[in-house]
Amino acid sequence: MAQCTPKSFDLTGKVALITGASYGIGMAIAKAMAANGATIVFNDIKQELVDKGLAAYEEAGIKAHGYVCDVTDEDAVNAMVAKITEEVGHINILVNNAGIQIRKWATEFPIEEFDKVINVNMRAYYIASRCAARYMQKQGGGSIVCISSGNSQCFTSQRSAYNISKAAVNGLVATLGVEWARFNIRINAVAPGYVMTEMIQKGINEGIIDIDNIMKVIPMKRLLMPEEIGNSVVFLASDEASGITGQTLFTDGGWSKAGLPEEKDM
Repeated sequence: MAQCTPKSFDLTGKVALITGASYGIGMAIAKAMAANGATIVFNDIKQELVDKGLAAYEEAGIKAHGYVCDVTDEDAVNAMVAKITEEVGHINILVNNAGIQIRKWATEFPIEEFDKVINVNMRAYYIASRCAARYMQKQGGGSIVCISSGNSQCFTSQRSAYNISKAAVNGLVATLGVEWARFNIRINAVAPGYVMTEMIQKGINEGIIDIDNIMKVIPMKRLLMPEEIGNSVVFLASDEASGITGQTLFTDGGWSKAGLPEEKDM
């Protein structure tokens, strides 16, 4: 086993597919991987989002490959992965990042909307993971990273579908981690806490998000930056995490372990 070196996280020669990476945390993950040498492939559900992502990557000096695909459609995912394999190369790294959130009280949550959140946030991860795994088996291995959430462990009101879907993601990686280890396929999750995205900033500016209350439950007393999530994903995808599978890495400033705020902070 090689020792950790400045080149330990080198992803040169590897093709990484990041779902839903036309903006936000997904793009931060892709940029982190590109900085370490990976060839970037991403998808989104609409052509306009793919075009927007391609323009942003080009502006950042990254040559990316974009595809339109609904990740909840198994046939579409199978077709996309086959096309990527033909046009770009074998997928060595899959990052399941696409996700949605709908906030409503559970008693008022239309079951159709509940199903939509579950389908995008968990079922789609299962679909993409097993599709990629079939190719990875033939290649001799690969790495899959799923984006979970601190809400998979720290539950908050009006997010029942989201909380449940992300808790299920942790179970998914644990289960498939055991099943696929024999094929040299590693699958793990990164669970971000509160991250300073455009959406969070907009919520703070509009008074929808109470940043003071959030700070009370984060021991590090700050929001995470998207780049920090990208770094966690790069680590798990790299060979330096070769002995890690089936695990969830909470990158949340200590939120998931904090419990109640200390009295002096209340």
